Amino acid sequence: MDANACPWTHKLQHNTTRIDVMARSLSQNDVSVDDDENMTRIRAEVTRRIKNLGRQGKVKDAIKELANMARMGVQPDTLSATALVDACVKSNKIEMAENVFDELFGELLVPDEVAFMVLIRGYGDEYPPRWTSIATMLSTMEHTYGIVPTVLTFNTLLEVCSKTNDEERGVEIIDRMQDAGVVPNDMSFEAVRQRKSLRSMLKKLV
Repeated sequence: MDANACPWTHKLQHNTTRIDVMARSLSQNDVSVDDDENMTRIRAEVTRRIKNLGRQGKVKDAIKELANMARMGVQPDTLSATALVDACVKSNKIEMAENVFDELFGELLVPDEVAFMVLIRGYGDEYPPRWTSIATMLSTMEHTYGIVPTVLTFNTLLEVCSKTNDEERGVEIIDRMQDAGVVPNDMSFEAVRQRKSLRSMLKKLV
């Protein structure tokens, strides 16, 4: 890759629609922001706007927010990238969420557990849940990035099981939770509040 080329010049594709995340290289920015404090402020503001647009289902506008930020010379961080993935998930555009995740994370940004859970939650919202995709993401999280699953991961999986009345899989997840020495929290019980048998199993881990 050309050293002067912006790493965000790739395009995200959803079906036949291509959305240009970055139209120019950072060497051709409209505005140059080189102050760390200003960059942090801009990232925080853009992340908030992306989250709001995601709640409104305006995912294309959310992508434009990230693109405009990059044009100012402020590269996205993990929080803003995760917010964009979440905006896609909230808009039920799971394929676009996958493309955004693949485009922004990996060589360019390092995803954290929250980023993985956002996409996994999207897979879980599909009907039926895409458990093969979920398993692939969990494997990538653990083996590629060395992220050890915390209670956040188990809560996300239990929530999917509870919503789909998949108690058998829920039992397996709680067993893995026990093997990993992960203690459930209030969100764990909230995730399975409608599944008495799973709640009983979780109580034994406290």
